[in-house]
Formats: sequence, C-alpha cells, structure tokens
Amino acid sequence: MFTFEEAQSLKIEDIYDLYREFSNKKLPDVYKKFKFGQEVITKAQGSFLETDSGKKIFDFTGGLGVANYGHNHPRILEVRRKFSETMRPEIHKSYFNPFLAAASKNLADVVGHGLNYSFFCNSGAESVDGALKITYKRHKGKRKIVLHSNRSFHGKTLGAGSISAGDNFVGGKGRFFFQRIPGTMEYDFNNIDSIKSILESAGAENVYAIFVEPFSCSTLTENSSAYLKELREICDKHKISLVFDEIYSGFGKCGYDFYFHKYGVAPDVLCVSKALGGGKASTSAYLTKESVFEEAYGSISGALTHSTTYNSFGEECATVLESCNVLVEEKVSDNAKNIEKLLISVFDSWKEDAANPVTDFRGQGSHFGVILRNPFELLQPLAEILPVDFTSDPLFTKKLYTTAIANALWEDANCLCAFTSNQEVILNFSPSPLANIEDVKDSLLKAESVIKKNPLELVVRVVKNGMAKL
Repeated sequence: MFTFEEAQSLKIEDIYDLYREFSNKKLPDVYKKFKFGQEVITKAQGSFLETDSGKKIFDFTGGLGVANYGHNHPRILEVRRKFSETMRPEIHKSYFNPFLAAASKNLADVVGHGLNYSFFCNSGAESVDGALKITYKRHKGKRKIVLHSNRSFHGKTLGAGSISAGDNFVGGKGRFFFQRIPGTMEYDFNNIDSIKSILESAGAENVYAIFVEPFSCSTLTENSSAYLKELREICDKHKISLVFDEIYSGFGKCGYDFYFHKYGVAPDVLCVSKALGGGKASTSAYLTKESVFEEAYGSISGALTHSTTYNSFGEECATVLESCNVLVEEKVSDNAKNIEKLLISVFDSWKEDAANPVTDFRGQGSHFGVILRNPFELLQPLAEILPVDFTSDPLFTKKLYTTAIANALWEDANCLCAFTSNQEVILNFSPSPLANIEDVKDSLLKAESVIKKNPLELVVRVVKNGMAKL
C-alpha cells in the first residue's frame, strides 16, 4: 500500500504502469506520445503549472472550466482548512448541515431569477441527470420526450450522454454505440423553427424538457437573444421545462456570472459544476424555480425522491459558499471581459498574418478558440481508407495537426492548450478569468511563434516522439 509521501514522489514511468494495471489500461499509450504526457505536474498556483523537470507552464486550458479562479486560490484553500480544523462531520444524511443551507442561499443569490432550490451532487453529468429526473417527475411521467441540440455536450453518463451530440451516441465507423435513454429528440442549434417543427410533429404536450447551452463551450457558439426569448415563450405556453446547462460557461468564464444573465432569459432548471467547487472540490448542482420543485418533489414523500450520500458533504458545501463569494467580490466576470479584449486583439492580428495558419476565431470572456487551416487536407481521403480505426475519423488530419501544435506549445512555448472537436477542430485559448493580463499577453506571444512553424516539422516531431515511446 502506498503512503501519501510515496505517491507524490512517483515518477512518470511508475504512473504509466499503475494506470495500466489499476486504472485505465490504454490511456498511457495515448498521452505518452506527447510531451505534455511525459512529465508529472508537481505544483499549481494561479495560472501556472510546475513539472518535475522544473518547467513552469502557463495553463491556457483554465482547468477546462474548473480553475476560473486559478489553481489553489488562497481563499478556497483557507475555507477548506478552516472546515477541516472544526472536526465537523462530512456526511449529513440523517441530520442537517449548516454549510449546505448557507451554500444554497449563496448560490441562489449569485444565480438569481427565482432559481432558489438547489441540489448538490458531484459532477456536471450528475447534475444533468438530476435535471432530467426532476423535469420528468414534474409531469408525473406522463410526458416522454426531451429535446437537445445537435451541438450539445452535457456529459458522458448514459443520461447526459443521451442528450449529447457525441459520436458514442450517434454511432460511426469503429465506435461503440451506446443506447440512448428513451424519448430523446435532436433539434438544430439556435433554430426556433426546428423546435417548432418537432413540437408540431411529436406533440408539445408530450415534451417534458428542452435542454439548451446558452453558450456552447465545446463549439464556442451562442444562442441568440431572439431565439432564447421565443423559446422561453414556447416553454411557458406548453408548460415545458426549459433547462440551461452552464456547467462550463458559468461562474464568470464567459464574461457574465452566468451566461443567461446576458439576455435576462431565465430557465426553469439550471445545471452548474466545474468552477462551482473553486478549483478544489468535485461538486455540482442543479437549481430550480419553486414551481418546478413543488410539482416534482413538493410532497413529504417527494422530499426523499432524489438524494445521494454525498449530497450534503460538509467540506464541499463550505467550498461552494466561498466560491460564490469569490465570484462576486473578486469581479471574476469583469476580469474575463478584460481578457476577452486582449484575446480579440491578438487573434485579429493572427488572422490577418498570411504566415499564420489561423483562419478564424471566436469565443466569449476568457474562453476562446482558433480555427486552423488544414495543411494536410488532401491526405484526408487516404487516411479514411487506411485499415486503422482512428484514421477513419473525417477530422483525423485536422486533429493530428492541432495535436502537433499543442505538443509544440508545451515543449517550445511552455503553454498548455487543449482542443475540442465537436463539429470542427478548435484549438482553445481559455485562461483563468483571474489570470494576470501581462502573463496572458506574454504567453500568447510565445504561442504565436510555435503556431507559425512548419506543419510537417510539427507532425513529424509528434510521430517520432510516439515511435520512441512504443
């Protein structure tokens, strides 16, 4: 059995072996081909990561929406330390938790719009599953249909995945197909006519919920004000629960405390996670209006219909209440808008530079991405007929090039970037909203020199590195 001290001193090869034997057998084979998968992160503070080799890396992933306040924010660490020192119990299944009560109030205050009732759980996907359950229960199980967009990503559980547009739920060559939950129907993103057509054909009286990402963080596109307002009217008319997923876009990431605040169109249910835990707690929640809660769980028996052992975990609730305070008091959304101005200015210059492969960019707040010219586009038809599963992906060559850039950004520019591939391949630049603006500027300058390097050189470097690690 490992001790804490032994675990924190493990070398990367030891970690590979332990993953293979006890965690995820093939994951090391994926990541060890890239430089960012060959080092151990030993420290994280603010927007920087430190490796066991002494490198200091600027985190352009922003913890994938988790580290909106940066890594190891001192106020979050302090509240967790205080809670531990009180020696309070963590599990509150049979008695009341003052920190859950306070966290619920703080969350209702920062979200607003009458979304006063919250249920805390552990992951974004779990909050989506909870939203599915409460909206289904609201209509006593009489309505059987739930709508989601053709750009949606809500998570990877069977419930959340069923209302996502991911490959594993739509099939595709070389992919395992998961069965969706019953009654899911897909509408065109930001298209009110698509919604109306489905409601007419399926019957609005049969639909219990419509799931929407006000800002789609995986595709970096937003739903328009006109669309959301008309959708709100339709849902009110037919008593359909409107559910907003702000798991990624919430807590200041996209320039607003929650993106739906931009247009003032409120949902009946809101899903939140990621930065809710301040970068330290694995927690999530869904919030509902009183009317929805009352119809679904308002009875004595309904009070116990939806619960989990970790619903009122003490230290997590203490972290949530402080996370809400940090959001407001440190003006996270305002900082995100300042970073947005810088990113737009820099990416505009990249787009205008003929030597730069960036053809377009988009985003909101501190969450942006760039679209790259594909220098290997002519090779894609050849890749698709190779007798290898992963090359049959129609985005394979674009993913290969983008991953090669991400690899070089780590190795040559000390930057960590991620990319998404929902509909198209996008290289993300998504720093913490509380990142120092000069650090962002300096890191973008380093990144630019890497992105402009010869594409073939970057890809060959990845291939050679991968072969060396076989």
